[in-house]
Amino acid sequence: MIQERLSMYDDLMENDPEMRRLREKYQTEGEAKGEIKASREMILTVVKMRFPSLTKQAQQRVTQVTNVDGLRKLFEQLMSASDEKTVSVLFTSDSLN
Repeated sequence: MIQERLSMYDDLMENDPEMRRLREKYQTEGEAKGEIKASREMILTVVKMRFPSLTKQAQQRVTQVTNVDGLRKLFEQLMSASDEKTVSVLFTSDSLN
């Protein structure tokens, strides 16, 4: 009897359009959050290796950037930066949000 009731909910989760839409929405949101987290960690790792004195500034800045495209842009600029002054300017720029 319990198995029957559980099966009924499985069918609802699989076949109901609203339930599918919600599942897809939350899955997409979770993937985006994961990508943002990974991008932030990657940026911080590069800064710690190349410009350790800017690590604290980098930590503050990456938490302010809330979209993947901004983090990608920051990473690309960081990888092409040749000195600390350039990187410091990147972290104070508002062009990433």
